[in-house]
Amino acid sequence: MNKILILFIFSQIAFAQKTIVKTSLHFSGKIDKYPIEMTIEFIQGQDSVSGSYYYLKNSKDMPIFTKGTYKAGQIKLDETTYTATKKGNVPAKTGSFVLQLDNEHKLSGIWQNVKKDKKFDATLTCLEDLSVFNPKNYTYKLNPHKGKAENMNGELADNFLISKLDIFNAKKEKVQTLSGFNKAIYEKDAAVELEDLNFDGLLDIKIPIYFPDRIKYDGGFLYFIYDKTKKQFIRNTKLEELEYLHFDQKNKEFIKYEADGSGNETDSYYKWSNNNFYLIKKVESFEDSDKTTYTEYEIKNNKSVKVKQYQK
Repeated sequence: MNKILILFIFSQIAFAQKTIVKTSLHFSGKIDKYPIEMTIEFIQGQDSVSGSYYYLKNSKDMPIFTKGTYKAGQIKLDETTYTATKKGNVPAKTGSFVLQLDNEHKLSGIWQNVKKDKKFDATLTCLEDLSVFNPKNYTYKLNPHKGKAENMNGELADNFLISKLDIFNAKKEKVQTLSGFNKAIYEKDAAVELEDLNFDGLLDIKIPIYFPDRIKYDGGFLYFIYDKTKKQFIRNTKLEELEYLHFDQKNKEFIKYEADGSGNETDSYYKWSNNNFYLIKKVESFEDSDKTTYTEYEIKNNKSVKVKQYQK
Protein backbone atom coordinates (compact mmCIF):
# COMPACT_ATOMS: atom_id res chain seq x y z
CA MET A 1 0.00 0.00 0.00
CA ASN A 2 1.57 3.32 -1.05
CA LYS A 3 2.09 6.23 1.34
CA ILE A 4 -0.49 8.49 -0.35
CA LEU A 5 -3.22 5.89 0.08
CA ILE A 6 -2.24 5.34 3.73
CA LEU A 7 -2.39 9.09 4.41
CA PHE A 8 -5.79 9.32 2.68
CA ILE A 9 -7.25 6.49 4.80
CA PHE A 10 -5.83 8.01 7.99
CA SER A 11 -7.35 11.42 7.16
CA GLN A 12 -10.77 9.84 6.59
CA ILE A 13 -10.56 8.05 9.96
CA ALA A 14 -9.61 11.34 11.64
CA PHE A 15 -12.74 13.02 10.25
CA ALA A 16 -15.08 10.13 11.07
CA GLN A 17 -15.40 11.34 14.64
CA LYS A 18 -18.61 11.90 16.51
CA THR A 19 -20.04 15.39 16.79
CA ILE A 20 -19.89 16.67 20.38
CA VAL A 21 -23.44 17.53 21.51
CA LYS A 22 -23.96 19.64 24.64
CA THR A 23 -27.36 20.46 26.14
CA SER A 24 -27.82 23.21 28.72
CA LEU A 25 -30.91 22.79 30.90
CA HIS A 26 -31.99 25.40 33.41
CA PHE A 27 -33.74 24.67 36.69
CA SER A 28 -35.50 26.91 39.17
CA GLY A 29 -36.21 25.86 42.76
CA LYS A 30 -34.99 25.85 46.33
CA ILE A 31 -32.45 24.44 48.73
CA ASP A 32 -34.52 24.27 51.90
CA LYS A 33 -36.29 27.67 51.85
CA TYR A 34 -33.64 29.46 49.79
CA PRO A 35 -34.50 30.10 46.09
CA ILE A 36 -31.83 29.15 43.56
CA GLU A 37 -31.34 29.02 39.80
CA MET A 38 -29.29 26.14 38.38
CA THR A 39 -27.80 25.26 35.00
CA ILE A 40 -26.65 21.73 34.14
CA GLU A 41 -24.78 20.88 30.95
CA PHE A 42 -25.19 17.35 29.61
CA ILE A 43 -22.94 15.84 26.93
CA GLN A 44 -24.64 13.28 24.71
CA GLY A 45 -23.18 9.79 25.19
CA GLN A 46 -21.30 10.71 28.36
CA ASP A 47 -22.21 10.46 32.03
CA SER A 48 -20.26 13.56 33.11
CA VAL A 49 -22.19 16.79 33.77
CA SER A 50 -21.20 20.29 34.83
CA GLY A 51 -22.73 23.68 35.46
CA SER A 52 -23.40 26.22 38.16
CA TYR A 53 -26.09 27.68 40.39
CA TYR A 54 -26.67 30.83 42.36
CA TYR A 55 -28.87 31.99 45.22
CA LEU A 56 -31.38 34.64 44.14
CA LYS A 57 -30.42 36.77 47.13
CA ASN A 58 -26.84 36.91 45.74
CA SER A 59 -27.67 37.27 42.00
CA LYS A 60 -26.10 35.44 39.05
CA ASP A 61 -22.84 37.38 39.51
CA MET A 62 -21.97 35.03 42.39
CA PRO A 63 -22.14 31.56 40.81
CA ILE A 64 -21.23 28.33 42.56
CA PHE A 65 -19.72 25.89 40.07
CA THR A 66 -20.69 22.23 39.92
CA LYS A 67 -19.33 19.06 38.35
CA GLY A 68 -20.41 15.44 38.60
CA THR A 69 -22.15 12.48 36.97
CA TYR A 70 -25.53 11.53 35.52
CA LYS A 71 -26.46 7.84 35.64
CA ALA A 72 -29.86 6.12 35.51
CA GLY A 73 -31.68 9.37 36.23
CA GLN A 74 -29.52 10.27 39.22
CA ILE A 75 -27.36 13.39 39.21
CA LYS A 76 -24.48 13.71 41.67
CA LEU A 77 -22.77 17.09 41.82
CA ASP A 78 -19.84 18.45 43.80
CA GLU A 79 -19.83 22.20 44.18
CA THR A 80 -16.83 24.52 44.19
CA THR A 81 -16.54 28.14 45.26
CA TYR A 82 -13.62 30.47 44.60
CA THR A 83 -12.06 32.90 47.09
CA ALA A 84 -10.07 35.85 45.77
CA THR A 85 -6.55 36.08 47.29
CA LYS A 86 -3.30 37.82 46.40
CA LYS A 87 -2.23 34.62 44.67
CA GLY A 88 -5.43 34.48 42.60
CA ASN A 89 -8.74 32.70 42.94
CA VAL A 90 -8.46 29.72 45.29
CA PRO A 91 -11.02 26.91 44.77
CA ALA A 92 -12.63 25.04 47.65
CA LYS A 93 -15.21 22.27 47.70
CA THR A 94 -18.15 23.50 49.78
CA GLY A 95 -20.92 20.94 49.31
CA SER A 96 -22.63 18.37 47.10
CA PHE A 97 -25.99 17.39 45.62
CA VAL A 98 -27.64 14.02 45.09
CA LEU A 99 -30.66 14.60 42.84
CA GLN A 100 -33.13 12.43 40.96
CA LEU A 101 -34.43 13.52 37.56
CA ASP A 102 -38.01 12.32 37.06
CA ASN A 103 -40.07 11.84 33.88
CA GLU A 104 -41.35 15.41 34.10
CA HIS A 105 -37.74 16.65 34.27
CA LYS A 106 -38.01 17.82 37.85
CA LEU A 107 -35.10 17.41 40.25
CA SER A 108 -35.47 16.37 43.85
CA GLY A 109 -32.96 15.24 46.44
CA ILE A 110 -30.60 16.67 48.99
CA TRP A 111 -27.80 19.16 49.35
CA GLN A 112 -25.23 18.77 52.10
CA ASN A 113 -22.17 20.77 53.09
CA VAL A 114 -18.64 19.43 52.79
CA LYS A 115 -18.50 18.55 56.49
CA LYS A 116 -21.76 16.59 56.08
CA ASP A 117 -23.15 18.09 59.27
CA LYS A 118 -25.81 20.09 57.37
CA LYS A 119 -28.30 18.53 55.00
CA PHE A 120 -31.27 20.17 53.24
CA ASP A 121 -33.94 19.11 50.77
CA ALA A 122 -33.49 20.42 47.22
CA THR A 123 -36.32 20.62 44.66
CA LEU A 124 -36.08 22.17 41.19
CA THR A 125 -38.21 22.41 38.05
CA CYS A 126 -36.82 22.42 34.52
CA LEU A 127 -37.55 25.67 32.67
CA GLU A 128 -37.42 24.00 29.25
CA ASP A 129 -40.36 22.04 27.80
CA LEU A 130 -38.76 18.79 26.67
CA SER A 131 -42.11 17.26 25.69
CA VAL A 132 -42.01 19.25 22.42
CA PHE A 133 -38.37 18.69 21.51
CA ASN A 134 -36.19 16.39 23.57
CA PRO A 135 -32.58 16.38 22.31
CA LYS A 136 -31.87 12.87 23.59
CA ASN A 137 -34.26 11.53 20.92
CA TYR A 138 -32.06 12.88 18.15
CA THR A 139 -28.50 12.61 16.88
CA TYR A 140 -26.53 15.40 15.24
CA LYS A 141 -23.73 15.18 12.69
CA LEU A 142 -21.53 18.03 11.52
CA ASN A 143 -19.12 17.55 8.61
CA PRO A 144 -15.68 18.85 9.66
CA HIS A 145 -13.34 19.02 6.70
CA LYS A 146 -10.12 20.76 5.75
CA GLY A 147 -10.38 23.96 3.76
CA LYS A 148 -9.04 27.46 3.31
CA ALA A 149 -9.96 30.48 5.42
CA GLU A 150 -8.39 33.93 5.65
CA ASN A 151 -5.93 34.42 8.50
CA MET A 152 -4.77 37.59 10.30
CA ASN A 153 -2.30 38.34 7.49
CA GLY A 154 -5.08 38.33 4.91
CA GLU A 155 -3.82 35.08 3.45
CA LEU A 156 -5.74 31.88 2.83
CA ALA A 157 -4.57 29.20 5.27
CA ASP A 158 -5.55 25.64 6.14
CA ASN A 159 -8.37 25.37 8.67
CA PHE A 160 -11.07 22.95 9.73
CA LEU A 161 -14.43 24.00 8.30
CA ILE A 162 -18.08 22.99 8.63
CA SER A 163 -20.79 23.51 6.01
CA LYS A 164 -23.80 21.53 7.23
CA LEU A 165 -25.48 19.86 10.18
CA ASP A 166 -27.61 16.74 9.70
CA ILE A 167 -30.22 15.91 12.35
CA PHE A 168 -31.57 12.35 12.70
CA ASN A 169 -34.45 11.01 14.77
CA ALA A 170 -34.43 7.87 16.93
CA LYS A 171 -35.16 5.75 13.83
CA LYS A 172 -31.98 7.18 12.22
CA GLU A 173 -34.13 9.03 9.68
CA LYS A 174 -32.80 12.42 8.60
CA VAL A 175 -35.33 15.04 9.70
CA GLN A 176 -33.44 18.19 8.73
CA THR A 177 -30.20 19.45 7.22
CA LEU A 178 -28.93 22.87 8.24
CA SER A 179 -26.69 24.33 5.54
CA GLY A 180 -25.90 27.55 3.67
CA PHE A 181 -22.71 28.28 5.60
CA ASN A 182 -19.03 27.43 5.38
CA LYS A 183 -17.36 28.43 8.64
CA ALA A 184 -14.08 27.70 10.39
CA ILE A 185 -14.03 25.86 13.71
CA TYR A 186 -11.38 25.41 16.39
CA GLU A 187 -9.20 22.48 15.32
CA LYS A 188 -11.32 19.48 14.26
CA ASP A 189 -13.62 19.20 17.29
CA ALA A 190 -17.04 19.97 15.82
CA ALA A 191 -19.70 20.74 18.42
CA VAL A 192 -23.42 21.42 18.63
CA GLU A 193 -24.88 23.19 21.66
CA LEU A 194 -28.58 23.12 22.57
CA GLU A 195 -30.01 25.93 24.68
CA ASP A 196 -33.21 27.97 24.80
CA LEU A 197 -32.10 31.14 22.99
CA ASN A 198 -35.42 33.02 22.76
CA PHE A 199 -36.90 31.92 26.11
CA ASP A 200 -39.98 30.19 24.71
CA GLY A 201 -39.20 27.03 26.67
CA LEU A 202 -37.91 25.17 23.60
CA LEU A 203 -34.30 24.22 22.96
CA ASP A 204 -32.56 25.88 20.03
CA ILE A 205 -29.19 25.20 18.39
CA LYS A 206 -25.94 27.14 18.43
CA ILE A 207 -22.78 25.97 16.68
CA PRO A 208 -19.42 27.36 17.86
CA ILE A 209 -17.35 28.89 15.05
CA TYR A 210 -13.90 30.46 14.78
CA PHE A 211 -12.67 33.66 13.12
CA PRO A 212 -9.02 32.91 12.20
CA ASP A 213 -8.51 36.45 10.88
CA ARG A 214 -8.88 38.01 14.35
CA ILE A 215 -6.79 38.30 17.49
CA LYS A 216 -9.62 39.46 19.77
CA TYR A 217 -13.18 38.14 19.73
CA ASP A 218 -12.10 35.24 17.52
CA GLY A 219 -15.15 33.10 18.30
CA GLY A 220 -18.90 33.22 17.83
CA PHE A 221 -21.86 31.03 16.98
CA LEU A 222 -24.25 30.09 14.23
CA TYR A 223 -27.75 30.37 15.74
CA PHE A 224 -30.83 28.35 14.80
CA ILE A 225 -34.21 28.95 16.49
CA TYR A 226 -36.67 26.04 16.77
CA ASP A 227 -40.02 26.73 15.11
CA LYS A 228 -42.69 24.73 16.96
CA THR A 229 -45.20 24.98 14.11
CA LYS A 230 -42.81 23.88 11.37
CA LYS A 231 -40.90 21.52 13.70
CA GLN A 232 -37.73 22.86 12.12
CA PHE A 233 -34.71 24.93 13.13
CA ILE A 234 -34.54 28.31 11.40
CA ARG A 235 -31.24 30.17 11.08
CA ASN A 236 -31.11 33.63 12.70
CA THR A 237 -28.39 35.64 10.94
CA LYS A 238 -29.30 38.83 12.84
CA LEU A 239 -28.42 37.07 16.09
CA GLU A 240 -25.16 35.87 14.53
CA GLU A 241 -24.09 39.49 13.94
CA LEU A 242 -23.76 39.83 17.73
CA GLU A 243 -21.49 36.74 17.73
CA TYR A 244 -20.75 35.54 21.29
CA LEU A 245 -23.72 35.91 23.67
CA HIS A 246 -24.77 34.90 27.18
CA PHE A 247 -28.39 33.83 27.74
CA ASP A 248 -30.12 34.56 31.06
CA GLN A 249 -33.10 32.24 31.43
CA LYS A 250 -34.28 33.78 34.70
CA ASN A 251 -34.56 37.34 33.40
CA LYS A 252 -35.36 36.27 29.82
CA GLU A 253 -32.67 38.45 28.30
CA PHE A 254 -29.32 37.91 26.63
CA ILE A 255 -26.13 39.90 27.01
CA LYS A 256 -23.17 40.77 24.83
CA TYR A 257 -20.01 41.58 26.78
CA GLU A 258 -17.30 43.70 25.18
CA ALA A 259 -13.94 44.88 26.57
CA ASP A 260 -10.92 46.43 24.88
CA GLY A 261 -8.41 45.35 27.53
CA SER A 262 -7.71 48.96 28.56
CA GLY A 263 -10.53 49.38 31.04
CA ASN A 264 -13.30 50.25 28.58
CA GLU A 265 -16.18 47.78 28.88
CA THR A 266 -19.71 47.61 27.48
CA ASP A 267 -22.49 45.19 28.47
CA SER A 268 -25.45 45.27 26.07
CA TYR A 269 -28.75 43.69 27.17
CA TYR A 270 -31.41 42.47 24.73
CA LYS A 271 -35.02 41.27 25.01
CA TRP A 272 -37.18 39.29 22.59
CA SER A 273 -40.52 40.66 21.37
CA ASN A 274 -42.68 39.25 18.53
CA ASN A 275 -39.92 36.96 17.25
CA ASN A 276 -37.38 39.78 17.16
CA PHE A 277 -34.94 41.13 19.71
CA TYR A 278 -34.18 44.65 20.85
CA LEU A 279 -31.55 46.50 22.87
CA ILE A 280 -33.00 47.43 26.28
CA LYS A 281 -29.95 48.53 28.26
CA LYS A 282 -26.28 49.41 28.00
CA VAL A 283 -23.83 49.47 30.89
CA GLU A 284 -20.56 51.20 30.04
CA SER A 285 -17.35 51.64 32.04
CA PHE A 286 -14.48 53.83 30.84
CA GLU A 287 -10.84 53.85 31.89
CA ASP A 288 -10.83 57.62 32.51
CA SER A 289 -13.95 57.65 34.70
CA ASP A 290 -14.79 56.20 38.11
CA LYS A 291 -18.50 56.19 37.26
CA THR A 292 -20.53 53.70 35.23
CA THR A 293 -22.86 54.98 32.51
CA TYR A 294 -26.30 53.36 32.21
CA THR A 295 -28.48 53.83 29.13
CA GLU A 296 -32.02 52.43 29.12
CA TYR A 297 -34.23 51.80 26.09
CA GLU A 298 -37.89 51.00 25.45
CA ILE A 299 -39.30 49.00 22.55
CA LYS A 300 -41.48 51.35 20.49
CA ASN A 301 -42.74 50.71 16.94
CA ASN A 302 -40.34 47.80 16.58
CA LYS A 303 -37.33 49.92 17.53
CA SER A 304 -35.14 50.43 20.60
CA VAL A 305 -35.72 54.01 21.73
CA LYS A 306 -33.45 55.61 24.35
CA VAL A 307 -35.47 56.84 27.32
CA LYS A 308 -32.92 57.41 30.08
CA GLN A 309 -29.20 57.81 30.67
CA TYR A 310 -27.45 58.29 34.01
CA GLN A 311 -24.22 57.64 35.85
CA LYS A 312 -23.40 56.20 39.25
